[in-house]
Amino acid sequence: MQICLMDETGATDGALSVLAARWGLEHDEDNPMALVLTPQHLELRKRDEPKLGGIFVDFVGGAMAHRRKFGGGRGEAVAKAVGITGDDLPAVVDAAAGRW
Repeated sequence: MQICLMDETGATDGALSVLAARWGLEHDEDNPMALVLTPQHLELRKRDEPKLGGIFVDFVGGAMAHRRKFGGGRGEAVAKAVGITGDDLPAVVDAAAGRW
């Protein structure tokens, strides 16, 4: 896949190059989409519309941190789908993580 690769970390460790090689990404300076490594996270940006900002996922903070610490509970869709009732807790694997 061709995409513009941008490293804004200021580091010289080649982390973005390693990531690109692992996932088969090729640098394309003219691509309007960019994969950007910032000091905080990895994000996807539409270069011709900078007002949109970057897209990234934070699995460590905010609501995701609460869910990671305390679990989803009986209100989760997967819990409802397997019919959790009372103290009956079946062993279930939620393997719907997506493409990767």
